Amino acid sequence: MLWVMVVFPPALDFRVAVLPHHFKLAMAEHCIKSNPDIAGIGVRTNFYATIFLIALIPENEHTAELMNRLYENSVFYGLALVMTAVIQTLQEELDLYHAIFVMQIIFSLNFVYEYGMRKFMRVSSSGSTESRRGKFRMGFIIAIQMFTTVVFTIWLLYVWIKDSHFGSQPECNHLVKYVFFFVDVRATATWLRVLFILYLVFFTCTLLFRFGLIVFACMDGRRKPRDVIPRAVQGNAREKTVYTYLVVVLLVGSAIFGVTILELIVQRNRINIQTEPGEGVWGFGQIISLILILGCVIDIVVTIREWYRQSQNTADMSPE
Repeated sequence: MLWVMVVFPPALDFRVAVLPHHFKLAMAEHCIKSNPDIAGIGVRTNFYATIFLIALIPENEHTAELMNRLYENSVFYGLALVMTAVIQTLQEELDLYHAIFVMQIIFSLNFVYEYGMRKFMRVSSSGSTESRRGKFRMGFIIAIQMFTTVVFTIWLLYVWIKDSHFGSQPECNHLVKYVFFFVDVRATATWLRVLFILYLVFFTCTLLFRFGLIVFACMDGRRKPRDVIPRAVQGNAREKTVYTYLVVVLLVGSAIFGVTILELIVQRNRINIQTEPGEGVWGFGQIISLILILGCVIDIVVTIREWYRQSQNTADMSPE
């Protein structure tokens, strides 16, 4: 009997020690709280639709209004996403995974913002009354874009400086994965943090410098619409065509790469997200994102309708 009393307690202690360990591992699989207002399917649908439409739709007189609406949608979408991230950070409700999600979307919208700067150059170069109205509108949108860039930069620097200690759930940060050129890496890796800080500083300085050049050049009245195309390809029609195709390939490739990386990040971290209530909850953030893209869908229908009517009128006026 004494032998049983001596042997049994260690066995009992072993069972008690093992159970909490397995329980802890099970809990770690769903460590991160869901945040559908940041990473919900409605938010991602808005981003995917905007980035692919701007990459695929050709820029001409028929699509000018549609491209403007898509650009404005992306600017307001980016502003709303960044402000939501900042507010949730101040309220200690944002975790590292969803901060990386916001970062990836804003980085992917870079080429969309480039369209806005080129458009502002063209509008500012014209002296018509309609162009002056368009210049004021585009200037206002550009100002919002600059504000978003500055706020985003300050916020993201804070995120990467804090790194493993950032957010509402720092104990879960070691589980967060980032996809670096299709390779999974820990988001808390020191080299990744340093790389992002350096890239962020370079990206922001370059973008703000570009803003400054455009604004001052347009105010000085020295830039012309033809300067949007590099001087090396302004004179030759064939070179212009090659340049246009290269731009389209670059835009489509950037869109595909951005969307693919974002979806891979979602898939790699899905096991860490709590299933209740989950990222699929349809709240205000999800619904408003889809409503914003609805306006662009209406513009697409109007653009196709106007193009068809003009084609019919041209066909009727052509000699038989």
